Order: sequence, then structure tokens, then C-alpha cells
Amino acid sequence: MNLDIPHYTHSDIGRIAQTFLNQYHPTGEIPIPIEEIIELKMGLNIFPFPRLYKDHRLNGFLSRDRTTIYVDEVQYNQFNEKYRYTLAHEVGHYILHKMCYDDLSLGSPDEYAKWRLSMPPEDIGWFETHGDWFAGHVLVPTDRLEKVCREVVEKYQDKFSKFEVIPDDIWSYISNEVATYFDVNPPVIEIRIKKANIMTKVPIGV
Repeated sequence: MNLDIPHYTHSDIGRIAQTFLNQYHPTGEIPIPIEEIIELKMGLNIFPFPRLYKDHRLNGFLSRDRTTIYVDEVQYNQFNEKYRYTLAHEVGHYILHKMCYDDLSLGSPDEYAKWRLSMPPEDIGWFETHGDWFAGHVLVPTDRLEKVCREVVEKYQDKFSKFEVIPDDIWSYISNEVATYFDVNPPVIEIRIKKANIMTKVPIGV
């Protein structure tokens, strides 16, 4: 069985994510209240599932009828940033992959995990990449990211200006602080900075 997945580009998903935010969070205030959007505005259920990752190696999954997002209970209780990312990732599947779920008949985490393993690597690769791209765009909108990066860089500009050579890992350092504004883990910010070309838009040490 092959998944009938449209091969969206990163830019395509950025536009879809922005439309999503315009509808469900028009103020654009950060951090994006993804849990509130899902439960109160989209009318979906969030269900903390015991041992979901330990037993099935799943952070979360969207039910076949697209009414419930199951998320690992430990993540739900202890790892807020990862939990928020998992929610946004699964909303990505809800928005982007309706046609896939219409063809599924999966009723349990075990069935879902086995289905994923049975899929051609290219298909499941696109499926999960779309979810990651959507989560990144929704939780870290490009316009807000550039604004926050400018604020953080300006905050430390005196220090940066003293560097004879800007360290290669300077944006990793900056990402740690920027991440706190968006309530995500720093690697999410690092990826978004690269994808959005923030490094060319926000000068350092000048």
C-alpha cells in the first residue's frame, strides 16, 4: 500500500500554516497556544496515553477519525516543549493528510506503529517531514522569529561586536534564548533560523 501524499514544499506548508494561524490565532501572540487551539477552537480531544513511547516508540498519533490526538503520557506530564511540538505535528497531519486517514482502519497504537513500519520509506518520510515542517511554522512563525532574533541579537550586540571572528555556533547560542519566547526546544529554533534565512536578515557584530 502506498500513501497518496502530495509532495508539499517547505514554502507550501509555510503558507498553509499561516492560513491556519490566521484562522485560529489571528493575534499572532507568542508562545502559540497550540493546546487551546486544538481543544477549544478546533474541537479535538487530547488524550495522554500511558507508555505510548516506551511500548510503541510513538510520541503521538492522530486517531483514524481525526477527532483525537493521542500523546505519550510522560511527555504530556513532564516535557512541555516536546508535548507542544507533538501536538503541532499531529495537527499537521490533520490539516495536510486527510486523504490518508480516510483510507486507514487503525484502532490502536500497535496497529498504527505496524502500519508505519509497513509503509515505503519514501512515503512515510514525506508524511513525517510534512508534520515537522508544519509544527515548526505554526509554533515559530517566520515574522515573529525574525523579530525575536533581532531583539536578542541587539541585547547582546555590544558583546558580539567585540568578537574578531563570529563563532560558527553563535546561532546555536542565540537559539537557546529565542526558544524560551516560543516555548519550544532550541533545536526547533535552529532549524527554523536556517530555513527562514534569519542569519542573512539579522546581522551580528556590526
